Order: sequence, then C-alpha cells, then structure tokens
Amino acid sequence: MLGLVLISLPISAQKSNKKPLLDPSVRKLGPYFGLQQGKFLVGEIGMEAQFKEINFKRPKTNALHAGLEYNIPNNALGVNAGYWHKASRFDLTYGFDVTLRSNFKTERYGIAPVIGYKIFGLHVRAGYMFLTPSKLFTETNQLFINARFILVNRRDFKWNKRKKRN
Repeated sequence: MLGLVLISLPISAQKSNKKPLLDPSVRKLGPYFGLQQGKFLVGEIGMEAQFKEINFKRPKTNALHAGLEYNIPNNALGVNAGYWHKASRFDLTYGFDVTLRSNFKTERYGIAPVIGYKIFGLHVRAGYMFLTPSKLFTETNQLFINARFILVNRRDFKWNKRKKRN
C-alpha cells in the first residue's frame, strides 16, 4: 500500500533559475600577432581580452580585440577593433570587426562579419570587409582569411559566489 502511494505522487522536473553556488570564470589578456591573406598578404599585431565562463557542458567565451595591420608593398595601414563569441568548447567563433584603412592619401571605413575556429592560442578566421567605396584606394583586402596567435600574459581566475537572499 505504501508503495502505491509513493508511486502515485506527482513528480515535477522543472529547471531551476537559481545560479550555482560557485560560478567560476577566467579573464585572459595578451598581445596577438598574425597574418591576413586576401588579395594581399598583411601582417597584424594587437591586443585581445577574453572572458570565459567555466562550465563543464558549455563553456562560453567572449572576446574583444584591437589591432593594427600593415600592407608593406602598398603602404596601407589598417586599424581594427572587434568582438567574437564562442558558444561551446568545440563550436565555431562568430563575430565582427570594424576598421579604418588608409594609404595616407585616402581613408576607407568598414565592417566585417567574421567566422572562425579557435583552439588553444591559435584563431583562424574568415570574413568579408564591407568598405566605403573608393576609386583611388583599392589595394586592401576585402575577402580575407587570417591566422592569429595570442600570447596570454595575464590570466585572472574568479569564483563568483551566489549572493544569499533574505
């Protein structure tokens, strides 16, 4: 009789909206260097800050970066800033870059959606730069693939504790 009572009790499985007691995260900061290949081969240097939520199932990573690129044969300088997001451990990265390109006579501005893959410090990305039109300055990459390597020189680990409610 007791077994029937226990079996007939309603069972509800609802997902809890509570945060875990400990919510660890890592913040990484460091310079990167890389090469960009499109119509032209371009060298890159810059800084990147990564923010990673440590989670066994789906560790999410977000990053901000800013850097310079220089096309030596065409004397063209680029200034880039961007953001990317990685939804899980083995997922692709999705992001965008905003840029200013100059040949020291004419400037072009643009934005690029970017998709890539990051493993350890190596980040390979591909994108298309939508630039403002110019007939005088065409010696710049629009369709590109680049490979960057970040040298993490600062790593901050935090245990974000859940606050108790009264």
